[in-house]
Amino acid sequence: MRECLIKREERDDLDIVRLDGALDSYSFPRLETALNELRDSQRHQVVLDCGGLDYISSAALGALIGFARRSREAGGDLKLVKLSPKIFNIVELLGFHKILEIHTSVEDAVNKFNA
Repeated sequence: MRECLIKREERDDLDIVRLDGALDSYSFPRLETALNELRDSQRHQVVLDCGGLDYISSAALGALIGFARRSREAGGDLKLVKLSPKIFNIVELLGFHKILEIHTSVEDAVNKFNA
């Protein structure tokens, strides 16, 4: 599997975190650290761009749900965008699509925050 690259873009009061590679038990702690740094900086509106993601473990998805809940408690949210059909099927199979907000594009997710 490819190592997961994580890039962050700040847009006004929200952040776009772009993932490229595989999000597994090895790489997820790096993403978790990045998300916790955002939360510690009071940045609770996060768009997670999964367009370059090849794989995501169920444990990583579970941790994302925890981050989304903490963000919501602080008045923000975590929105996932550009899930591949394979990853969307995993999310749907686990029932996480009922908990995590999923969008087809970054702009759609950004607009939901701005609505």
